[in-house]
Amino acid sequence: MPLPMPPNHFKAALAQQRPLFGFWLALADASVAEICAGVGFDWLLIDAEHGPQTLPGIIDQLRAIEGCSSCAAVVRAPSSDPIALRQILDLGAATLMIPMVENAEQATRIVDACRYPPAGSRGIGGARASRWGAIPTFVSEANAQLCVIAQIETMAGIENLEAIAAVDGVDALFIGPADLAASAGLMGSSNRDRLRDLTLDALARIIATGKPAGILSRDLSLVDAHLSAGASFVAVGIDAFALADAAGRLLERFKP
Repeated sequence: MPLPMPPNHFKAALAQQRPLFGFWLALADASVAEICAGVGFDWLLIDAEHGPQTLPGIIDQLRAIEGCSSCAAVVRAPSSDPIALRQILDLGAATLMIPMVENAEQATRIVDACRYPPAGSRGIGGARASRWGAIPTFVSEANAQLCVIAQIETMAGIENLEAIAAVDGVDALFIGPADLAASAGLMGSSNRDRLRDLTLDALARIIATGKPAGILSRDLSLVDAHLSAGASFVAVGIDAFALADAAGRLLERFKP
């Protein structure tokens, strides 16, 4: 029986620019994804840029997250390579985050690779995204449901921020503080305030373009500042670090 095209609820929520709280999945484990989806996060990011992710593993995590109707899946691609983008889209991801976007030309190529013709150059093939062909309107409707997030992680990206945001098909921009600190020469605790000023200014500039702004921060003391600056989707933790912190605190109770 034919199935309808599922709407991208995360894309719709982004357009409302209301706070959406997310969590990073680095452990590449479907059970971890299922647990975190059930906790109540608005979105979970499957990180295929770092860590032991595989294509079958991403499918399993997508299925786990899809089992919780109130949580959305975002997949961070390993790169802006068109083949990598195509593979992840064909797995059924509707929202992609692309790392290290540095200029409008690169952003334009990314959008082109993610869209079906005539709006882009995405290859057409049977895959899980169309539920193995059960969604007959998939190719004609996929572009409208696609959500592309450009991740800004270098000073080049900061310098070209407004031009990247202006690219048709870039739905949101996301600041990556760790790599941005490295690019700006601001690594280390002594540069914390300067990095904070840089990221808050970048968030404000994104908001001024009319595009939603996001950021990841394990420093929870900064989350309120990010929200005040206009960030509407904020990741507040990473599974591996959260597990290590919780396990360490538990052990300290019995073994100081």
